[in-house]
Amino acid sequence: MFSFFKREKSKELPAIMVFNSKVQLYKWLIADAVQSPSTIFYFFEETGNELRALLDAARAETIKLLNWKDANKTMISDKAYIAELYPLSGPYTNLINSLQQHSKTSIQALSHLDGPIFMKMGGEKLKTLVARLGIREDESISHAMVTRAISNLQSKLDQKVVAEREANSIEDWYRSNVGA
Repeated sequence: MFSFFKREKSKELPAIMVFNSKVQLYKWLIADAVQSPSTIFYFFEETGNELRALLDAARAETIKLLNWKDANKTMISDKAYIAELYPLSGPYTNLINSLQQHSKTSIQALSHLDGPIFMKMGGEKLKTLVARLGIREDESISHAMVTRAISNLQSKLDQKVVAEREANSIEDWYRSNVGA
């Protein structure tokens, strides 16, 4: 009837695909991105360099590789991949919002269990659980609960990190901003 008490619907964050390892993530990413015009976004320079080397080796000239700060209307393809998660919610959410302005763009966020964000969530135990569930090495996990858990961790880091120090890799970022 009336919807006085309904919450305003906010834009949903895309479900995050989580792979067992960075190698599996990169294999899947390159294979999937080659199929149609795609743009891959990264947050850290080290990730950008790794992806550039892989794209060059795969001779994937149709795939655009961009730093998240370079997301604008003229560079968006039909498919956008976010190759890593930023530890704080701000840059990640800003990139998602920028991409969601283009209704025809499908967004896929990616991560892996070897990453620092999952190590904060008990990465080794998660790997054991994934193995027990029978998920193969080349498969990924994607569920709203995983996305929500990552979002909650980002919110906790937002509160913990007062003055962010920039870094070239996600591991360096954690060392210099969180001390882990």
